Amino acid sequence: MNENNNNDYATTNELIEAVNSDILENIIDLSQIDMKAAILALTGKESLLADIPVLKWMISGVRIASNISTILSIRKFNAFIVPIKDSGIFLDKNYKKKLEEICGSKKNLEFIMEQTLFSLDKYETEIKAAWLAKLFVATFKEKKFTVDEYNAIQFSIGSLNPITSISTLEMYYQCKDNSRKKENFDKKLELKRVNTDFSPLALSGFLHLPSGGTFCDNVGGAFINDLGIRFYENVILD
Repeated sequence: MNENNNNDYATTNELIEAVNSDILENIIDLSQIDMKAAILALTGKESLLADIPVLKWMISGVRIASNISTILSIRKFNAFIVPIKDSGIFLDKNYKKKLEEICGSKKNLEFIMEQTLFSLDKYETEIKAAWLAKLFVATFKEKKFTVDEYNAIQFSIGSLNPITSISTLEMYYQCKDNSRKKENFDKKLELKRVNTDFSPLALSGFLHLPSGGTFCDNVGGAFINDLGIRFYENVILD
């Protein structure tokens, strides 16, 4: 591959090198210790920080705040990279050609990898980074999502609350077949669906919203859609 081709693959190559890097084990080690210990490991000044109470050292200065941000980035990176590495997606010697075919072109592949890393950087929690990794594998290895769906869901993940959004999605998933039943129809489950506030998922694209569903006084009546079902089954469920 010539220099121009390497430039075309700049972000893709960075991602692949990160997955296969020898420093991954050190990143995993740092990501698995608590935040205070991780800060000590980063600063090398254990005696300075060891006696500062948790709430105090979290707000005690720009340098420490910067270290917290660095640790969060490391943990997000770890949560994203390890599942991709474990999937073996980059073990195939023809992986770039296969990724190009999925994305449609070399240019599209590079754009998608860039957007993936931008999304990872913007996510505020490790769990969202882990969801992005599962989505990546489900799209580019298992082909359970299209590239367009992958791009859309990246932004959906950013809008999700890891607690309220996921519990709401789980409820809609549990109700997905109930309304179609002629026998064993569960009236209590249907009533639960109708009375559920869908606002934690309003921006996700995972629901069929009722007419006027963007108004806060129109609470119920939403249904999980096909994208929401596949997201829940392939990304949220273990």
